[in-house]
Formats: sequence, structure tokens, C-alpha cells
Amino acid sequence: MNNRYLKARTLARAKHEGQKYGDVPYYIHLEAVSRLASPFGTDAMIVAQLHDVIEDTETSLDELAADFGFTVADAVGYITDGDVTSRQKRKAELHRRLEALDTTEESARIALIVKACDRLANVRASRHNREHYFHQYQQEHTDFKRAVYREGLCEAIWWELDNLLYKPSKSG
Repeated sequence: MNNRYLKARTLARAKHEGQKYGDVPYYIHLEAVSRLASPFGTDAMIVAQLHDVIEDTETSLDELAADFGFTVADAVGYITDGDVTSRQKRKAELHRRLEALDTTEESARIALIVKACDRLANVRASRHNREHYFHQYQQEHTDFKRAVYREGLCEAIWWELDNLLYKPSKSG
């Protein structure tokens, strides 16, 4: 494994120490997102590990830039939710920001890939044991896809995401 990736994983685990993702330690979610991002390169895997560190901890983008470079820090910044308390308003703000991203910029490309990977990991996790969240993701999918999807960027992620959300099944 790449040393930068190991550093990101170690930092994310330390920063999210004690935080839960449902009934499991938060790093389980970060690992799931990172696995999905792995075909897209080391920086995508690093961003996957760090994607929630700004909104969930006292970490700053400057710290991430110092440790991992501006591409990673910018990508994490692009996908970090704002401070608005209403989920609907927070997601609308995030979607406006993501919709404006230009994939010719490496950090924007990585941000969009990791955001799709994050959503797929969340949908997979919620499909069988967190039905409320699954239905929430179904309701948000059209707006989410309008903001994040770019043709040819990570089609396999979107194929699975669309299929899970449009063809739900309790039996798998």
C-alpha cells in the first residue's frame, strides 16, 4: 500500500475515533468508500478516507493540504457539507457547488468520483438494515445525480447505484 494512503487511513481513524456508522466503528464506512474508489487511483482512495474529516472533526483544509497536497485538500473541500442545519438546505448548497465543478480539474474529478462512491457505500449499507436512510437516498437520487454525475467518469458506480435505488429488494 502507498505510504500517503496509509497516512490518510491512519489520520482518518484517529480523527473519527469513537464515532459510529450505525453500529460499527466509522472507519468501516471509510474503508468501504475507499475500496469503491480504488480503481480511480491513490488520490481517490486518500480522499475517500478523508471525505468526512472536515465536517466531522476539528481538522482544517490547510492541515490536509500540508499533509496530502492541494489536489486532495481541494477534493475534500468540494465534497464537504456546509454548516447549514437542515439536511435539505445543506444538500441543495452542496449540489449547487458540485454541479459547477469542471472535471478537467483533477481535484474536481476526484471529488465527483468519491462523492458517488460515498453514496454507493451509504446505499449498500442502508439497503437491508437502515431502511429510513435507504428511502431518503431514493428520494434524493434525482437531485444528487444531476449534481454529481458526469458521463464516462465512473459509470460502474452509477450503474450499481441506479440499480439499487430503482430496483430495491429486501432479499438482495
